[in-house]
Amino acid sequence: MTGLNSAISSALSGLDAFSEGIGTVGSNIANQSTDGYAERSVEIQTTAGGAGQSGGGVVDPALVRRASDAMEASNVYAATAANSAASTRASVLKAIDQAFTGNGDVESAASTFFSGLGTLASNPTNAAQVSTVLANAQALASGFNSAASALTSQTGQIGTRISQQVGQANTLLGELAKINKQLMASPEEPTLLDQQQATLGKLSSFLNINTLPLGSSGAVAVMTGGSVLVDQAGAQTLDMQSINDIPELTAGPDKQPLRLSDRGGSLGGLLSGLKATDDAGKRLDRIAGTIADLVNQSQAEGLTANGSAGKALFSRPQPNATPAQSNTGSATLNASVTDTSALPANGQGYTLSYSTSGWSATVPGSGQSQALGTSTPLTLNGMNIAILGTPAPGDSFRIAPDPGAAAALRLTSSDPSELAVADPYVLVAGTISGSGAVSNTNAGTINEGEDTVTTAPATGAAVVPGSAFGGDLELKFTTASSYDVIDKASGTTVSTGSFAGGATTLAVAYPASSSAAGHYWQVNLTGAPRAGDVATLTPGGLNSGSNAQRMSDLWTRTDSALPGGSMQGSVLSLIGETGAASAQATTLASNTASNLNNAQGDLTRAAGVNVDQQATLLTEYQQAYQAAAKVISTAHSMFNSLLQAI
Repeated sequence: MTGLNSAISSALSGLDAFSEGIGTVGSNIANQSTDGYAERSVEIQTTAGGAGQSGGGVVDPALVRRASDAMEASNVYAATAANSAASTRASVLKAIDQAFTGNGDVESAASTFFSGLGTLASNPTNAAQVSTVLANAQALASGFNSAASALTSQTGQIGTRISQQVGQANTLLGELAKINKQLMASPEEPTLLDQQQATLGKLSSFLNINTLPLGSSGAVAVMTGGSVLVDQAGAQTLDMQSINDIPELTAGPDKQPLRLSDRGGSLGGLLSGLKATDDAGKRLDRIAGTIADLVNQSQAEGLTANGSAGKALFSRPQPNATPAQSNTGSATLNASVTDTSALPANGQGYTLSYSTSGWSATVPGSGQSQALGTSTPLTLNGMNIAILGTPAPGDSFRIAPDPGAAAALRLTSSDPSELAVADPYVLVAGTISGSGAVSNTNAGTINEGEDTVTTAPATGAAVVPGSAFGGDLELKFTTASSYDVIDKASGTTVSTGSFAGGATTLAVAYPASSSAAGHYWQVNLTGAPRAGDVATLTPGGLNSGSNAQRMSDLWTRTDSALPGGSMQGSVLSLIGETGAASAQATTLASNTASNLNNAQGDLTRAAGVNVDQQATLLTEYQQAYQAAAKVISTAHSMFNSLLQAI
């Protein structure tokens, strides 16, 4: 009887163990696609019998183990963060590229505007072309407005996404802290470990994370960039803060900044994309402000069809100076642009800082710095800064030369008569009477050559003061090689010059009250004059288109201070760089997706469910279950036979 009882007991323990195996295989197959689930396996251990006795069956309950590979899981977290960051950044950079080439297409709009001015210069009385130029000017402003609007919209969308994802990450951190406590109460509990792995996987899509075990329970500490987010004490709370005007992710009550890498999950990608959008917007503002300043300057240098000085064609915002929140002094700053082409190429403007030794200026993002001293106004590249009040050591200001210039760019007038197409002066050989009749009795020749506008007259030029600007000027040759410049309105000699080597240069200063103050209209004269010859410089008329040509040339004029070496180069440089960055980010997103797929495959092979293998195990467990059941059935028959024999 003892043998039968032992056989039945062993078979029953086998039934329990094989039933556990069948159930485990079923759970594996059912959860093969569940996030965080790792394959379970049943370890069946036999129970040894006493000396000279058969075994006592298997240990009940059977030991169920959860497959795991911490290294492969860590690789998946890292690959997830890298791919999430890359794909997020790629979508942001693609939107920036679209803002410049699709929404606004600023290069095409600018090129069309300046090209139209060149066409007008060759036929300045063409009313239809004047209207075309003004329409192109409106399209140029609208292009910048549209591009700026797209960037502003994207900035808002990024901010919303960051806020949402910070909230989701905080929820996941709280879940991990809760799982840690449960694991400490139930160490290595497989279901909790599944939940932990799934939660870590979700968190890694937002942040690049590392984990460290907290003892042997399966609980882990979670870190990013050296900052602990989850430990035995619980979870830190993430938040967004503006630190020195730069948005940063922080953790904990003390708001410690989290330094997310370029592989730092979607939050890292969003923060990087936010900076890229801001940088692109500042560069776009700088280009819009520069175009407005240069065109307005050129307008001021020419004359309209009715002979008046040109007015600004575009309106644009004035520079501003924003004090840091930590400032303790009473100083306020007033900024003004003196040379738009000398401003920082990256569009970031300046940061001015005050110390006991005076003011210093840095260009954010470039490392450029210069000491400015304490005198007011402060003079730096392209700007003057007036200081009002008293600064305190440690005070700082952000100087924006073109704040929102692209969004604010507007055409000031659509009146064709206000376009300054004409030169300030045209040369007429001979004298002009009060009725406008020309009398030319010259024995020699005097010809008008190239004219320009400059801030410094050529060496040896005859310089006419701004007080004589706007009236008729007569050049009277006292000899074949020397002449006087006479203001016809007053009859006074305002300058003298020499005609050497068949040429001379005349420079007329713009008046101090003009927007072109500090500049000179300069013309080269050639020919072979004789003593007594006269030439008259009269304000440009309807047939003069030289100033329109100068405006047209602004687009391609070489300027080493501008990115790309010209205004056109600046626009093409911005578009080219954003396009290249977008293409590179798209390639990186594709590569990181491939890396993630490989890492997930490695983890699946190490800890995932192999359906074919599970099918084989299921068959084995079913056969073993049937065998154990057969033992019980046989023992039952033998037991009944023994009872009948008694």
